[in-house]
Amino acid sequence: MLVDALKKKNLSNNIRLLIKCIFIFGFIYDINFSFLPSLTTGRLCFLALIIYSIFKKKGIPRVAMSFILILCFILVIVLMQYSYSSDSTQISRIIWFTLYGILSPFLFINFIKSKNEFLYLISIAVVIQAGLSIFSFINPSIKSLFYNLIIYTSNFDEDQSLRAVGFASIGGAALSVIQSIGVITILFLFRTNVFGFYKSLLLWGGIIVIILSIVLIGRTGLFISFFCILLYFISEIRNVKNVIVFGLIIFALYQINWLTILERATTDVSGFNITIFTEWVENAFKIKNNDTTEVLTNMPIPSLSVETLLGTGMVVDPSGVGNASGHDSGYIQTYYSLGLLMATFFYFSYLSFLIKQIPPKGKYLYLLIFVMFIIEIKEPFIFQYIYPFFVLSMIRLMRKFDVKHLKSKIKY
Repeated sequence: MLVDALKKKNLSNNIRLLIKCIFIFGFIYDINFSFLPSLTTGRLCFLALIIYSIFKKKGIPRVAMSFILILCFILVIVLMQYSYSSDSTQISRIIWFTLYGILSPFLFINFIKSKNEFLYLISIAVVIQAGLSIFSFINPSIKSLFYNLIIYTSNFDEDQSLRAVGFASIGGAALSVIQSIGVITILFLFRTNVFGFYKSLLLWGGIIVIILSIVLIGRTGLFISFFCILLYFISEIRNVKNVIVFGLIIFALYQINWLTILERATTDVSGFNITIFTEWVENAFKIKNNDTTEVLTNMPIPSLSVETLLGTGMVVDPSGVGNASGHDSGYIQTYYSLGLLMATFFYFSYLSFLIKQIPPKGKYLYLLIFVMFIIEIKEPFIFQYIYPFFVLSMIRLMRKFDVKHLKSKIKY
């Protein structure tokens, strides 16, 4: 009887974990299926969060309500701007940022049992997406299947051959940033636990698979991943053992001819050119002649005037192509739309909101915030919601669970 009860309990726990994993996958990748165009998986998951919170009688903390009131004030200003701009994009951005980036983390942590559970769920979801992205890149039939099932919002179509698509409606830089979250969560697992050899090997394998997918998806996530791995290595170099282990890992990876593997794997990919692809990836790490930096530098910044001081309310160009500010940077787009005064108020209020919630021993959370505000220079990633969701979820989880166990010595 006892054995049967334990089996049922384990089965029940596995089913719960599977449901949570499906939930987190649907939420962070927000899939818009072609057969259900008006209802994405992200919206369904948010609705499930609301129902769960009502059923469990979980309220919204005062700290969340205080910032939501600030966002409501900004929304009133945006609605006033809409009266003369007729562009509702900024209205949509503020609303979805409030729901996904602020409210959802407070609701989401109510059914998370531990920090480790959250980190594992994110890691598993991202590794699964990494595998799907890699297979869709090297297998045109899988890629075609994805395009038949999913409505993509990326600015490239099925014919492009340099970037992979995933089982997600977004692509390119936005998807690569989400993939980099998987690398961050695995590094956090290493920071907060002590693993055995085989589990450590499995987790590092997960990081390698994720990075391979990011290489095929977009370079922004690659930069974030390498930056975080470098900081992790530096922080962990405390004794000779760690230096030897890291040295062996780097040496082993260096011995693999990744270009040959990629070239053989992409023989069926029509139009793929290994030379162009490697130049595109390598360019992201150039200090001089970096194409992203040069493009951003050459983009016009709207001059300060009464209109841009108070806000134009415009995000999308009146022609429907491109953005109204003429600049890709999230800061510039928000400045042009909200106006200098409200844009400054928004970013500083958000930064203050996040920093005030970081617990005393959660110093690594400052890095997540730093990365978020740095990549905003390139694109409006804050208004793509998932990275903000992840950052605030991590902060709230640190506050919810005992911070003094941050470096728990649990042997796996």
